[in-house]
Amino acid sequence: MNPSDNIHLMVTSLCNRDCKYCCNKQYDLNDVPYVTDAELKNAKRLFLTGGEPFAYSNPAAIAHYYKRKYKNIEGIYVYTNAYELGSYLICNALRSDNLLKSIDGVSVSIKNENDKYSFEHHIVNNGRITEMSSNYLYVFENLMPDNTKGFKVVERKWQPHFVPHPNSIFRKV
Repeated sequence: MNPSDNIHLMVTSLCNRDCKYCCNKQYDLNDVPYVTDAELKNAKRLFLTGGEPFAYSNPAAIAHYYKRKYKNIEGIYVYTNAYELGSYLICNALRSDNLLKSIDGVSVSIKNENDKYSFEHHIVNNGRITEMSSNYLYVFENLMPDNTKGFKVVERKWQPHFVPHPNSIFRKV
C-alpha cells in the first residue's frame, strides 16, 4: 500500500476542546504541508480531521466535493467527537441522510459524559450513520456506551506522543 493512498486531511485547526494529549499540540501546524492536486489524484481514501470538523467546517460538503472531483477516491471518513456529530445530526435532522451520503464512515471519540450522552441518544440511533461502511468508536476514560451498534469499538488511552499511521500522509487544505 502506497502511503499517499491514505491522506489524513486537516480541514480545520479549530477545536472547542483542550484535550491534554491532543495530537495537534505535538507539532507545529504551520509546518503541515498543503494537499496537492497530484496527491489527491493518487489517493484512495481521505480521512477528514481537525480540530473538530463538525463544529468548524462542513465535512459532508467537503466529502461531496472531493468525491465528485476525484473519481479515484474510494472512501471518505471523518474523525470527530460524539458531541459535535450529535449536534450536527440534531441541527440537520430533516436533511442529514442526503448531507451524509458522501461520507463512508466516522471515527467518533467519547472523551467525556457529554460525548457519551450524545452518542447514546443521537448517533447510535441514526440509521444513516450506523449503516456507513466503516465506523469506529474510540472510548476514553471508561465511558463505554451501552449500545455500540454499527461501530467497531476501540478502547483508547491518552497518548503523550502521537504517531500517525505508517501508510498515510498528513496534509491540510
